[in-house]
Amino acid sequence: MEVETLSGMITELSKRVSKEKERGLQTLPEVEKWISMAEDLEMEASGLLSESISECYNLSTYDDCSQISEKNHQYNEMVCLTLKEVEAQSLRSKGVFELLVARAPLSNVQKMLPLRPIVSREMLLEKAWKRLSENECGTLGLYGVAGVGKTFLLTQIKNKITEDREVYGLHIFVDVKSDGVEGIQNKIREKLGIDRSKYKDLSENMQKADTYESLSKTRFVLLLDGVQREGMDFEKIGIPRPSRENGCKIVFTTRSPEEACRSKWVDAEVEVKCLRPEEAWEVFQEIVGESTLKGHPDIPNLARIVARRCGGLPISLSLIGKTMSRKRTLREWYHAIHVLSSSSRVPNPMLKFAYDNLPGENIKSCFLYCALFPKNYDISKQDLVDYWIAEGMIIDEDREIAELKGYEMIGDLVKVGLLMENESGDGVKMMMHDMVLDMAFGIAARASFSGRHAENIVVKCGAKILRMPWASGRTRMSVTSTQIATISAGYGCSQLTTLFLQGNDKLGRISDGFFRRMTSLAVLDLSRNVNLYALPNTVSRLVSLQLLNLSGTSIKRLPSGLKKLRKLIHLDLEHTHKLGGIEVLASLLNLQVLKLFGSNVPVDLGLMEDIYLLKSLEELSLTVNDYTVLQRLQSFHRLAIRRLYLKNITTTEGELLLMKSSLRHLNIYRCTIFSEITIDWRSWETVHSGNIQKLPQFRNIRTVYLSNCEGLEDLTWLLLSPSLGELRLTDCPQMKEVISKEKATALLGQTSQQPFQNLKVLYLSTLPELESIYWTPLPFPALQLLHISNCPKLRRLPLNFESAKGNRVNVNFDQQSIQGFEWEDEATKQRFSHLNDTRFRSVPCPLSSTVLLSILFCFGDFARDGPAVLLTI
Repeated sequence: MEVETLSGMITELSKRVSKEKERGLQTLPEVEKWISMAEDLEMEASGLLSESISECYNLSTYDDCSQISEKNHQYNEMVCLTLKEVEAQSLRSKGVFELLVARAPLSNVQKMLPLRPIVSREMLLEKAWKRLSENECGTLGLYGVAGVGKTFLLTQIKNKITEDREVYGLHIFVDVKSDGVEGIQNKIREKLGIDRSKYKDLSENMQKADTYESLSKTRFVLLLDGVQREGMDFEKIGIPRPSRENGCKIVFTTRSPEEACRSKWVDAEVEVKCLRPEEAWEVFQEIVGESTLKGHPDIPNLARIVARRCGGLPISLSLIGKTMSRKRTLREWYHAIHVLSSSSRVPNPMLKFAYDNLPGENIKSCFLYCALFPKNYDISKQDLVDYWIAEGMIIDEDREIAELKGYEMIGDLVKVGLLMENESGDGVKMMMHDMVLDMAFGIAARASFSGRHAENIVVKCGAKILRMPWASGRTRMSVTSTQIATISAGYGCSQLTTLFLQGNDKLGRISDGFFRRMTSLAVLDLSRNVNLYALPNTVSRLVSLQLLNLSGTSIKRLPSGLKKLRKLIHLDLEHTHKLGGIEVLASLLNLQVLKLFGSNVPVDLGLMEDIYLLKSLEELSLTVNDYTVLQRLQSFHRLAIRRLYLKNITTTEGELLLMKSSLRHLNIYRCTIFSEITIDWRSWETVHSGNIQKLPQFRNIRTVYLSNCEGLEDLTWLLLSPSLGELRLTDCPQMKEVISKEKATALLGQTSQQPFQNLKVLYLSTLPELESIYWTPLPFPALQLLHISNCPKLRRLPLNFESAKGNRVNVNFDQQSIQGFEWEDEATKQRFSHLNDTRFRSVPCPLSSTVLLSILFCFGDFARDGPAVLLTI
């Protein structure tokens, strides 16, 4: 009982610590020390427990106690000593902590230690690169079984191309697993920075000709991931054939050796094979970890058996290794061998084993929900948590705590490898490997779950889908990025609880009868349907609806039927550029989340009063273009403001512009700011502890965009933004410093705290008075994009040779800037000059700053990556 009690305390305390870390806080050293000591003792006790079975058997063979061996007595003494140690160290009494964390920011940069280089993979990359570099090789095919590492190899090739842009020119990376010809054309145009809307009325031949013409103007490397067995007609898409003369290249991956070897355009092919046994074992050991392997002398031998079951397939080694890294008893390893040996008839048994070992039915259910997303889809963590809450998978009276539970669950799924951080590493989005997604879909569609039938789901995606699929008897449905123009009535959907209908560009009409029977629907996502102008009034039949997302649509008015949705807790109207008002708002009494960021809805004092009267409202995002409205907003102390867009506002000199600590995204456009930007102390949670930093911080803010702003001379308050990931400043004529040394010293004293520890994007353009970003070199451990143009007075950058070390940084300096820079030393100059994209030239000021950033501000997340792409190709 002592060990069971200790184990329970470890589990409970670890959960509390995880929640606080998700809030951006650091665990106190004494808490970490107790957990470490307790885990060591628990592991020792578990090892004794695993031996108890054989010891009990040995004892049963003796007829009288005098025959019991010395070894058995020693075992008994070890058990007694271990139990006494639990009490002797007073671990149980010392494990009661009222305070777990220090309120210092937790860094978002959590770089995983890379695995040691795998010799065969290095040789494979060298072989593929050598083939591609040959003048005679225009098209290279990479083939191999699913999960063998084709995408990883393609990404390595892309990185090598990025390092030598002068030779290879523009590179375009496109995932083609679920796309037809038009989908691939759209992705290529997106990478080229071409607005695809101009093509919607063109014929197939005209689209092909235009794609061909656009690609013919530049030397390119086209990287296509996931070509299907039926092959790909490059000519039909409009891709010019690579040749020695044009210097272009195509590299693609496929599971089909026939496609890689027999396509008429393929000049060379490379097979990606599974790892050799010894290499697989080395990888498996690193993933499982030394502490687990040393948990018992017999575990390494059992681990070798498990590793062999993975067959050298990297995805299996990764998933099983992460799963087994938590298994520290012989019984668990024997069980794993038994399951993996007897599951030959199960599709993807390694993946299924990782799923079966998830800790609890709730996390399994949440994982299966991810099967609704199409292949290669970047899943927003916040969206996923919102869906889970609306579906009732996560329940807590405090919404913030519910969100923390959701993020904790996502973290657990990432740790075991069933979810992956997306390639950008921004910490905001994630994705699923194709094989994991197939496994999740198979379980969700067919399997029995928790003693009942699992959620039977429908997932349809891509330009080939022209009609709405039948949904009778299904509980969840995802129909995205299709060519469906009209949705008519006649679908039996009474059991449907989630319906995704996002990104269907041609969808313009939903009939009155479509929603009539959807009485169980909890989640309805209609976002990014740009031609959807109206909803039928029969939305009133959605009596169970909790989440409605209309962001990025062309909705002009909300139907009056929304007033009857008494259970609605989440309404997303962001980027609704044609929406004239939300008259129904006052009736949505249970609303917890309201998003109006980038919406055309006029935010006046009348609307602010309606918002104030929503007593259940906890989160708000909106656009403000009236200073009196901003002042009223600042008095809403109970609301968490997540995204704020200030436009055409003038503040009074001497006043403070108060921002809430809950703020995640801040956009300021065409404003005159004479105020000091500072945190609203009333939104800060006071902590009474002598060991805890009491200075309030913008611990949640991720992005800050300022454009065409007068008055601001510095942004020293960013020192209090430890999670800042993106900073874009353009057309701020009075901006002299990003961080003022004088103000920083007054704010923090002689502290060694450094800013921009999580900054990934630093974009500075048309800042005529800017003289300094920061006065000493900074490490920039997360930096990915550095752009500086039209900043004539900026001489010294906060960079040295160690800055952004180990990162692949896209550097864009205009020629005027780079000639005027005073570098820290010659090594720094050589490093960052080499990284600079020499094809970049500063664009005339009106286009670069006004037009381009206006687009950026108006469309927020939908266009946020646009300028970076436009400037790097």
